[in-house]
Amino acid sequence: MVTKVRRGTALLTAVSVVAQALPIAALLATPGAAQTIDPSVLSRVQGQLGGNSSANASVDRSREASDYRTAAPSLPTSPIDTREEQELRRARARANLTRYYTPSPVEREFHDRLGDPTLRQFGYDLFANATGSPGPLTGAVSDDYIIGVGDDVVVQLQGATNDSQTARVGRDGRLIVGQLPPVPAAGRSIAAVKRDLQAAVRRTLLGTDVFVSLGSVRAVTVFVGGEVDRPGQYNLTALADVSAALAQAGGVRRSGSLRNVRIVRGGSSISVDLYGLLGIGSPPSVRLRDGDRVIVPVIGDTVAVSGAVARPGIYEIRPGASLATVLGFAGGALRPRGNAIAVSRIGIDGREQYLRVPTLSTTVVAGDGIAVTGGSAGGAVGRVQLRGYVSNPGARAIGAAPTVHDLLGDVADLRPDTYLPMAVLIRRDPMTAARVFEPINLATALADRPSVSLRSDDRLYVFSRSDIEFINSAPVRRVVLGQPPILRDCTVLDRLETLVAEGQSARFNVVTRGTFVVDPATRDRNQDRNPDGTLRQPDGQAQPRLASEQYQPPVTERPVDQARLDAEAAEAEQRRRDTELASNRLAFSRGENFEARQRVRDAREDATCPIVFEEEPDLLPVLIEHAIAVGGAVRRPGAYPVAGTVSASDVAGVAEGLLTNSSGLTLDVNRASAAGGPSTRVPVSADPMAMAAITVSAGDDIRFNAAQAQFEPGGVQLTGEVNRPGLYAIRRGETLSQLIERAGGMSPYAYPYGTVFTRRSVKELQQEGLRRTSRELTTALLAVSSRKETTGDAVIAGQRLIAQLATVESPGRVVVEADPRVLARRPDLDTVLESGDAIVVPKRPSFVLALGDVANPGALQFAADKPLVSYLRETGGLQSTADRRRIFVVLPDGTATPIASGGWSRTGGTVIPPGSTIIIPKDIDPLYKLDLARDITGIVASLLTSVATLAILATR
Repeated sequence: MVTKVRRGTALLTAVSVVAQALPIAALLATPGAAQTIDPSVLSRVQGQLGGNSSANASVDRSREASDYRTAAPSLPTSPIDTREEQELRRARARANLTRYYTPSPVEREFHDRLGDPTLRQFGYDLFANATGSPGPLTGAVSDDYIIGVGDDVVVQLQGATNDSQTARVGRDGRLIVGQLPPVPAAGRSIAAVKRDLQAAVRRTLLGTDVFVSLGSVRAVTVFVGGEVDRPGQYNLTALADVSAALAQAGGVRRSGSLRNVRIVRGGSSISVDLYGLLGIGSPPSVRLRDGDRVIVPVIGDTVAVSGAVARPGIYEIRPGASLATVLGFAGGALRPRGNAIAVSRIGIDGREQYLRVPTLSTTVVAGDGIAVTGGSAGGAVGRVQLRGYVSNPGARAIGAAPTVHDLLGDVADLRPDTYLPMAVLIRRDPMTAARVFEPINLATALADRPSVSLRSDDRLYVFSRSDIEFINSAPVRRVVLGQPPILRDCTVLDRLETLVAEGQSARFNVVTRGTFVVDPATRDRNQDRNPDGTLRQPDGQAQPRLASEQYQPPVTERPVDQARLDAEAAEAEQRRRDTELASNRLAFSRGENFEARQRVRDAREDATCPIVFEEEPDLLPVLIEHAIAVGGAVRRPGAYPVAGTVSASDVAGVAEGLLTNSSGLTLDVNRASAAGGPSTRVPVSADPMAMAAITVSAGDDIRFNAAQAQFEPGGVQLTGEVNRPGLYAIRRGETLSQLIERAGGMSPYAYPYGTVFTRRSVKELQQEGLRRTSRELTTALLAVSSRKETTGDAVIAGQRLIAQLATVESPGRVVVEADPRVLARRPDLDTVLESGDAIVVPKRPSFVLALGDVANPGALQFAADKPLVSYLRETGGLQSTADRRRIFVVLPDGTATPIASGGWSRTGGTVIPPGSTIIIPKDIDPLYKLDLARDITGIVASLLTSVATLAILATR
């Protein structure tokens, strides 16, 4: 029943949509419908589609009556964007305008004299965004508005008489409202007209109040001339002022005056100062009248203000302006005190001279260039700064923090994961003013007394462990090895790349001492091969790679939907970016900058370039230069910066401690300096205090050598017919017989001769062999395809064979002896185990497989004395195309034995063990006489059947 109701609802909806579309279709079908549309039909269609006709009906009646109004053009819709995107477009537009900006003659003069090419004439961008509209047509007006011929006055009567009338001022200047006597209006203020109308109503209409307002505004004709872009005559409203007229004319040129715009009215002239519209002085309040002439004269006297002011620029002044007035135009000095003011003045003889201004009341002269220099030459007195991995970065007074201990407190006051062996103190050399990077050991500086003293304008950078881990990352090692950076927008890596290119790589080789570098001529095998396993043509020499970036043999897995995985990864990356953007917006909305970005970067798991290195790119080279190389039996080997000398025990703590169960520990120390002597080896297992006595410094190499672990890194899986199967941890050198003994021996149903032993390294070699075979088959296929008798279908079938062969997974089986009785007599056959080995002991089988070119391939019943001929007879015999000379048997232990024409050649008998596989291949010699395209499918099927059978046997 519900289904029927839904179908009925859907049918009604479809009928409604068709009914709504019929009027539109009728319009389209009517000739000339594109040019003329019936308004009634259009309104009916809008009503059916949900259009709001009432909103369109409410229009301003007074504006409809205007004769001079123009219709606003419709603007194209644009996609919604954020404020950040809008600000980015504005910044790009400003950059383009700056690039193509042409200075005016006044600007070029001051550029040459003051050496500041950024100076611009002030105020001339006032009309840059002007739309050129004639101004407002209606709106609230003040009582001093002068009514003229053509104005509409709305008169509302309430009381004994209720009426509303709109009357226009006639050419005779009078206003006639209904039966009221005419009132003179032209040339009078609207307040005076209101008083006259109220008096007339009181005399004529008793008990009635009158309300007067202005309706449509009359049009005025104004001429704009002088230094404007488009001089001419313009139609404006009576409410328009001089700025509206100048906007219509395209604005004032940079050669025109902004402070002496004249309005010529009759025989008088009114001067208007446009600086009032820019926040300097009072804005002009002069409205234009019909017949006014707006004249922009040539620019007057100018002065330029540059340096440490809020708004540098070139300003137009009036005679007698003081220095304080001009500095007020520029927004005042940035620093309230300690400013030095110099004036560049052109003398009577035309030469330029610099004057020292005694007071701010000094009168400036036309053409003066005022340079304001604030504060000292760049340094700050009595200030120290704390930056980096701290909770309260910023500046401090040196009186409150004279030492590093006073600046940081105790070690307990630092943030968790603060790196103590080295901080960097950046200070200026008092003689050369060059920056000096001084390493500081925080553990020593905070514990010893007295602590490290600070000087004025010092900056102390504290690092976190994540900052130090960046030193040991692959992107940094690649740059040190001379390879291009792989991280985008990482300024510190660009700086490091520049230093390496300048021949300073020896300073940073401490980060690559423990790195295995691949030969540059060696190419990535994964990159040198096509998906079908064929060799890709070389396209250049490979770049050197790190050991961690070497090719790992692919593991054949079930096919995956790569497009789906890529989509999920892209979605996760977008979520991460949105989260980071939201965090950054929240941080910056609170007025935070470096500290907020540091906290956001610390919260990210995939941090690339630490913020502290982006703020000061020279810190990373300094840290690497003062690092020591730590290797061996520590939890996190790598390069660690240190200040001064540190003990071996401290180095082990920095590297997160020694590995558990490290025995027979010795220390190998290689000194960086030539005076340090050869490398030394110190045994420390017998003397626990020896590590504290050994010290290393920047550039040294220390290795913690421990005895090799007794266990393999991975386990061995033992399954099948053993008494206690499972996953076993093995010791180094443990053999197969020892493992079987630990597992309680084999069960009575075990078949040791058929034990399947697979090894990961062997599987990788077999996969490489399959790829090599695929390449050889590709070469052979090219040779065969050159023959005239070879068809295109045959070549395609051969390519499919090669592609399928490249995707076959190798079992990785190793032929081993697993019978405990044999291994007891022959210990040399006992296999030493490795991590990742898998041993399967099967049950004793009761069949023999016969596969290949026989009448009925399959599994046959095993009999102890049954010869090979009997098994072949049970399959129905050999096919006519079978190759009798190449029959072979795959034995249960994985070995293969050919069968000669005389019988069982190698063992001298004809008995076949249970679990064996008899393979009868096809004779391929007649294929040259047949159609290769017709029979290649059968060859592929036989080959894949054989390979799949071997894989099944290997996994049992």
